Amino acid sequence: MVRFSIDVIGQALVAALDGDLDLHTCPQLKDALERTLEGHPHVKHLVLDVKDLTFIDSSGLGVILGRYRAVQARGGKLFFVKANPHIQRVLRLSGMHRIAGFVDSTKEALERV
Repeated sequence: MVRFSIDVIGQALVAALDGDLDLHTCPQLKDALERTLEGHPHVKHLVLDVKDLTFIDSSGLGVILGRYRAVQARGGKLFFVKANPHIQRVLRLSGMHRIAGFVDSTKEALERV
């Protein structure tokens, strides 16, 4: 199960994820992120606080990649906040380090956008 909260701060959509992001939990996160992006056309950046994320599979990576493409089309950036070693390894193996920044705090991500 994944729990999440979504906030819009300036031009950034900030989502805090908690739990497992997998095939069964991805649809609800994807829908919430898409609704937020559609409702806030000024939002350019995606900041994912993954410090409490315990698991991510290819479905979760796909949701993130799809939302990255949406913010990239708006001229924005993707940031991961406080990825634990396991999650960071999965993200790096999937090539996310080439398209996203890894930061220690949401504040740092917001300063870099």
